[in-house]
Amino acid sequence: EPREGYVSGLADLSVEKAVVMMLPCKNMQHMNGKTVPLVVGGGGTFIDAPAELLNLRRVDPVSVAEQAATPLFRNADGSAITEAQVRSTIQALMADEGAVGADFGAHSLRIGGATALYRAGASHVDIMTMGRWSSDCYRLYVRSCLGHSVDWSRRAASTPVDYTAAVDEYKQVDCY
Repeated sequence: EPREGYVSGLADLSVEKAVVMMLPCKNMQHMNGKTVPLVVGGGGTFIDAPAELLNLRRVDPVSVAEQAATPLFRNADGSAITEAQVRSTIQALMADEGAVGADFGAHSLRIGGATALYRAGASHVDIMTMGRWSSDCYRLYVRSCLGHSVDWSRRAASTPVDYTAAVDEYKQVDCY
């Protein structure tokens, strides 16, 4: 049976996609440990999760008998990678890029994922599904992108606007 966070939670893996069984979201405690599939496509330019998971399977194989007890993301000693380790790695990587490492953490991955989906044109349903959000709180994670802002401001600056106030039939309203 698939188990979230363990090798057995990897329900399907190919070059085209990875299907990882996850808990649906924080506020669905009533589901009593039931999991839902998180589908991640392969072939991304910057990130290719299925390719990395296939590589993990190649360099660190786990027998079928051990899959339910082996963390999917693990240290060399087999222990699960902790949130503190993820945070530390992200901070170090961001510092290497010239950013203030302390400004980033494990939640930066959720923010980055939601923002990348938004920028790519994903619907709110897709963002909520991929981020496992059951409410519109996903909007707290989506950040404005420079390119998006430039595109929209250019469009706004190039859009003719017909003001209704210029028509005598309509009275201009100062306050709604």
